[in-house]
Order: sequence, then C-alpha cells, then structure tokens
Amino acid sequence: MTTIQIAYEVPEATVAKIQTHLDEVALRDINWNGAEFNIEREDFTCIPDDDSANAVRLLGEIQNIISGR
Repeated sequence: MTTIQIAYEVPEATVAKIQTHLDEVALRDINWNGAEFNIEREDFTCIPDDDSANAVRLLGEIQNIISGR
C-alpha cells in the first residue's frame, strides 16, 4: 500500500479528482500496476517513505491536479 498525504487546505472535490487519478494510475501505469493507494490528510502534500523516480513523477501529477493544470 502506498500512502499519499494531501494537505488539509486542498478541497474535497480536488481530493476526489486525485483519487480518480490514482485509480487510473493503478489500472494503467505499468510502474504502479495494481497498487493500492491510501489518501491521508496532513499538513502538506507528499508521498512519505518513497523517494523513487516513479513516486516523484506521481507527486508531480498530484501537484498538477491541485494547481488545476
């Protein structure tokens, strides 16, 4: 299981978009095939305990969703 921490100030609607994106990533991205993502609310957005290139790329995608890109 991969934990994704999302900042408290991110609106629930955006968190729902992130969850939808994570579901698609687990389904279609070979690097995350079948991964289970767990979203937690925290003080800042990050993927703790994973500094792999795949996690950094995924965090960038999450940041893009948050910023509306």
